[in-house]
Amino acid sequence: MEDKGYILIVDDEEDILVSFKEILEDEGYKVDISPNPKEAVEMVKQNDYDLIISDLKMPQMTGDQFLKEIRKFNNVASFIVLTAYGTVETAVDCMKHGAFNYISKPIDFNDDRTWSMIKEAIELAKYKKNTFFYKNYLSTLKNSSDIEGIITVNPLMKEILDYLKKIANFDFTVLIYGESGVGKELFAKAIHQLSNRRNKVFLPINCATISKDVMESEFFGVKKGVFTGADTDRPGILELADGGTVFLDEISEMPLDLQAKFLRFLQEKEVRRIGDTVSKKVDVRVIAATNKDLKQLVKEEKFREDLYFRLEGIKIEIPPLRERKEDIPVLAYHFLEEFNKKYQTDIKGFTEEALQLLVNYHWEGNVRQLENVVREACIIALAKKEYIDVSCLPSYISGQDNSKAMIFDYNLAKKLNDQAFTTKYLKNLLAFTKGNISKAAKLANIERQSLQKLLKKYGVDPSEFRKE
Repeated sequence: MEDKGYILIVDDEEDILVSFKEILEDEGYKVDISPNPKEAVEMVKQNDYDLIISDLKMPQMTGDQFLKEIRKFNNVASFIVLTAYGTVETAVDCMKHGAFNYISKPIDFNDDRTWSMIKEAIELAKYKKNTFFYKNYLSTLKNSSDIEGIITVNPLMKEILDYLKKIANFDFTVLIYGESGVGKELFAKAIHQLSNRRNKVFLPINCATISKDVMESEFFGVKKGVFTGADTDRPGILELADGGTVFLDEISEMPLDLQAKFLRFLQEKEVRRIGDTVSKKVDVRVIAATNKDLKQLVKEEKFREDLYFRLEGIKIEIPPLRERKEDIPVLAYHFLEEFNKKYQTDIKGFTEEALQLLVNYHWEGNVRQLENVVREACIIALAKKEYIDVSCLPSYISGQDNSKAMIFDYNLAKKLNDQAFTTKYLKNLLAFTKGNISKAAKLANIERQSLQKLLKKYGVDPSEFRKE
């Protein structure tokens, strides 16, 4: 049976109590009654009510006094005031102190507005309860975790985190597998922070964003005068990370000719700048990541087999978000909390329906996509309400056409449309160039570095547009 809500009715007229109880129970609500507000205070302390309906004029305690007493320890249950003619002003005053609304006596249960008010009041209480639960749960998770940035309640993910702690201080190369958007860099950073290298540099590099023409010089550095523009000696990525950790995302994008030189580095722990005759010892831990099947790339002769075996010293596979749905609510509240903190807003939480839609969605873009959806929903909610509801979600998740939803704030409307345009533009651009960033930058007539920043800002992954 559906849980429609738990209601407490407080009125000194017992015939009204009995009548209200019968009517509300016939509609499927669970109902308690009390003729004494002082007794009712204790009942509220002992029971998890969604809604309290209280008369305004009672001999033992007035309705507004009762409300103030309740609000000392309970800010979750909704409160509706029953008021007779002539006390509407007092009822409105109660709303200033946290009452949801008021209903004039005698109550007309044939009026749809009465039932709508009761339903909305109970829904609000349930939103508050869910929000309170998830915010407290999230706080507990963060406080109990010694791994920064990774939030999970999934058993498999917890096993992976335990494994990270065990292998962190062993300087073996680590290969992280996972779909785009699962947070591979967070796991690499966690290994670094758990290791003895934690006070040294952590250098994340996305191989797909470095032009193949300059990748060797970026990795190994350049000797002064070796080619035009090399005015000074320049250390490469591996040298800059000496003593620390290099994270190489999308390792599958490393050219075959460079893979041989990189393999030698892994074996010898030495780098030689382009044009130099002397090698230099460096102490760098390498963590690589990919969203592709390297074993298949080896078969297709697109990735060196010896490098593949060298990289796969320790292998970690991160499950996609759709396989750990219990993480979605806590992650959604985490991103909501981050949005509120960054923009100093106060969006309370999610409606049950909105949160359930997020849980049920398949999330091809994983955690990154969820973060983008929550961020956009927060912006829409700012203009409309305190809670993110179904109308704040994209139509591909909600199944609703939200295109006609009007946002009247000019700056907010402009920001939303700018975001939608830029995201669509970047995706079309990369689709045309098949994920080639250099070509895309030329077509867009912007610097390659500026394009990379835009891609990162709007969560667009170039590797998704590359065809084999």
